[in-house]
Amino acid sequence: MSSVNLHRNEIGIKVVYYGPGLGGKTSALQYMHAVLKPENRGRLISLATGIDRTLYFDFLPIQLPRIRNFSIRMSLYTVPGQVHYNATRKLVLQGADGVIFVADSQASRHEANVESIENLYANIREHGVDPTAIPLVLQYNKRDIPDVLPVSELNRDLNPRDVPWFETSAVTGQGIFDALKTITKLVLTDLKRQGIYRDPAPPNAESDAAYWGVNGDALPWDGEDGDLSGAPQALAEHREAPATLSERSTSIEAAIVDHVASHPASDAPPPKAPVNFSDLWSTDAAAQRIAALESDIAAGHYRRVIEHAPQLLATLLPAGGTFASTEAFLLALGTNGAYWARFSAITHAPHGGLLTRADALFCLFFLTDVELRLQSAGVRT
Repeated sequence: MSSVNLHRNEIGIKVVYYGPGLGGKTSALQYMHAVLKPENRGRLISLATGIDRTLYFDFLPIQLPRIRNFSIRMSLYTVPGQVHYNATRKLVLQGADGVIFVADSQASRHEANVESIENLYANIREHGVDPTAIPLVLQYNKRDIPDVLPVSELNRDLNPRDVPWFETSAVTGQGIFDALKTITKLVLTDLKRQGIYRDPAPPNAESDAAYWGVNGDALPWDGEDGDLSGAPQALAEHREAPATLSERSTSIEAAIVDHVASHPASDAPPPKAPVNFSDLWSTDAAAQRIAALESDIAAGHYRRVIEHAPQLLATLLPAGGTFASTEAFLLALGTNGAYWARFSAITHAPHGGLLTRADALFCLFFLTDVELRLQSAGVRT
């Protein structure tokens, strides 16, 4: 779920790209990563298999300009599309503030679209969330190829809520940022409705100029409807806004577009980034240890990674015997029991057992999952 850091005046929101396998989820993130300015986007982390290009998740943090006194940090994830990875889908979906459903527009994939969106609603319910309430945007992807279904048919079967939808191409970038802009507005509006954060009122008329970002460090929020396009009506009734204020009081759309490089990459999706779990760790020492294990994986030293994994897990346990056992600690943290069972099976395998790259990667994934849960709980910063 969203996080509000009052000390840093930062709102963190999580958006998940959901949809059938090979529908364009990962390609959409790859396109955005290629055209966003380097200083305004993080590293794209991608894990691939021969069946589906995203086994665990893609993670693309995007820093947007400030809105009022808050900066906005978006984290974009994708889920694996294949049905047998549903447990991973649930894990990635947990705590999502909004969802972009990426449908494959090809007629041959329509059944997979319907199955996937029904699975989305089912997984949202399992997290105790009303699936009709979560902010949702639809991307009808692959509109640049032949044999695509008409939008009317896609809307009939996939869009009973009548949420915003866009015709997109993850290859050319058509509509990709339009969907991102819209989900951003919907999420921010929903967070305000929930009372996750509130906009402070300007103390007096003299401070209005600074409040509305004349110095270039803020964007306006003009009401409960989520429109970020101008100053509140009350302010407009008092006096005409200066030209500089009007120019800076752009919408969230302009804020995102401003972060796109002036010379985007070619239409072809960029190459996949290497695995970098270490970027998600909160301390330099731990990140260096994870980076060393990533290098071992790249070199094929899978056993070395698996042998070190239990030691790294031990460093994450709280000191002083707070918990009776590792299992009790992981249970309190909300860790997936099946993941713990698999981690234990891998790390306790016989010395001569056959270990694979997937085993080593899973160990890093499990350790990183524990690390991120500790960060969310405020134990590690």
